[in-house]
Amino acid sequence: MSQILLFTKNPLNEELFEERLRQLGHEVFTTKELIDRCLLENMNHSFIQVFHYIILSETIANAEVKELVLSLSKYKIPIFRKSDEPIEEDQLKEWKKLGITDWIEAHPSIEELREKLSSYKTRNERKIVFLPRSDEKIALSNIPLSGSELKLFLILYRQQNQTISREEISQKMWNRSKNNSTMSQLSVMIKHLKDKLASRNISGPIIETCWGRGYRLDESVNDQVTVDIVDEVMIGQQ
Repeated sequence: MSQILLFTKNPLNEELFEERLRQLGHEVFTTKELIDRCLLENMNHSFIQVFHYIILSETIANAEVKELVLSLSKYKIPIFRKSDEPIEEDQLKEWKKLGITDWIEAHPSIEELREKLSSYKTRNERKIVFLPRSDEKIALSNIPLSGSELKLFLILYRQQNQTISREEISQKMWNRSKNNSTMSQLSVMIKHLKDKLASRNISGPIIETCWGRGYRLDESVNDQVTVDIVDEVMIGQQ
């Protein structure tokens, strides 16, 4: 399973495309606000390194795409330009000179999408690990979480140490009400998230289970983990 970062000017435009990606088992982060952040100079974009593919929507103007590619190409992650229409060979050559890996159809079949992405598997198993000094907080973007684990952490973090129900988490995570499947999946994700934070020497209960009510991020986590600027943008999308 791969993590995909999808830049767009209109997240609603991407719903069917996202669904196709998820049918193939990929995790997708769709962002509008992150476009402007990535165009700023001297920004720490280490969060981007957790992704395996970057897709630039057809809703983004060519001029902005060029700027984004210049900012993102240093991460050596395949960058796809999504388009409603096939890109001519000459135009594709120009895009590749800028750093675009290839183009991808806006309404592809499952098979076409699968084969396109599988042609550029370069780092799907790569995990980023940074060992912090003991006297410093660890940046959230430096903890090797999967896309879903990161999203779950941010949901809990946004509650400011207040309990959030399983029903609300299910709606925020998967946009559907809780059921046996989502509750089982959530329990597994909570365990994995706690284990990964503990493996980075985050101490305390980390995530508390409030029986009959939901989950709560322990306040001690705030003293040990810092949510950096890029991750704050992700919080704003929840």
